[in-house]
Amino acid sequence: MNNSTKILASVAVIPLLLTVILLAAIGSSTGSSCAALPDGVGGPTGKSLAGLNDGQLRLARDGVLIGKQRHEPVGTILAELAAQATESGFRNLANPAVPESLNYPHDGTGEDYDSVGPHQMRAGIWGSVGMAQLMRPQYQITWFYDQAEKIAANQAGSGPAELAQAVEHSAPNVYARSLELARQIYALFADLDPAESTAGMGCGEPVAGPLSAAPPGSFGAAVISAAQRWIGSPYVWGGGDTRGPTRGEDGVTGFDCSGLTLYAIFRASGGRISLPHYTQAQQDDPRASVIPFDGRRPGDLIYFTKPGERDSHHVGIYAGRDSKGADLVLNAPATGQNTKIEPLADWRGERMDIRRFG
Repeated sequence: MNNSTKILASVAVIPLLLTVILLAAIGSSTGSSCAALPDGVGGPTGKSLAGLNDGQLRLARDGVLIGKQRHEPVGTILAELAAQATESGFRNLANPAVPESLNYPHDGTGEDYDSVGPHQMRAGIWGSVGMAQLMRPQYQITWFYDQAEKIAANQAGSGPAELAQAVEHSAPNVYARSLELARQIYALFADLDPAESTAGMGCGEPVAGPLSAAPPGSFGAAVISAAQRWIGSPYVWGGGDTRGPTRGEDGVTGFDCSGLTLYAIFRASGGRISLPHYTQAQQDDPRASVIPFDGRRPGDLIYFTKPGERDSHHVGIYAGRDSKGADLVLNAPATGQNTKIEPLADWRGERMDIRRFG
């Protein structure tokens, strides 16, 4: 995250309006901008706020919505918004010092050491999750809330600016300068339904890995776009329906593997395809096309069956390939894990059946 050089740069950004203007100008290289993203990834918020374009508002909206979905206190949501505003100006920034980040859709470039994304997470510190994760704004927003919850438990009574400082480790009081903007944004999106998905609202989200991406506007792109917004959400056995994550017996809200895929297919099909909540039943659904493994495309569903068993026990969404050509799967893996993208090779030795909907 931030260091002494970043502290000096952050302190120099003083007035609120100047902050918005300067942050909006960070990184003159636009990379893959919101306007260039495939259908189903961009999309207007239907809101406006002086000084912020729709791409910035989409990331701000996701900050509010994810906070509401997690039942975070308003003060914690304000802290996240103030941090996003100060760190990146609500922009998903790549960084030339981290060349792999440039392979993913982004809203411009920053040059602060190896920091990337809306919360400027340091690749050298947090990069073990992989660049595909680190360049997903929703992953970084979820990361902020995870850190904030740990800190808030030990810092009762901290205000939003202090909480943002404790997470980001930047200059004292620097986040206070963005609090008024954070309050305006929260008021703008305060009526969001927590059950609503962030699908179609996050700017700078890769539809798949930098290789083998689903064709823009395709059904496969829509499937990945719907599912990837829930990266970082907990695994909940039996969790998920056509409306999004559902609450389990332990009070945690999330998806299991087939809950995530039925949600993504339902969203991608505009509500026309509602799959059952069981892997083998989905695999056998007559609306699915059976695809040979070599014919797989991003957005296809992959059903996994262990040797010697008849029914599949797991399902994920084929998400293309990473920069090294390795196949990737977007899935809700198992209890104790979160929805994520991981190598298809993790299921080596199991039978893999490909099904294509839409």
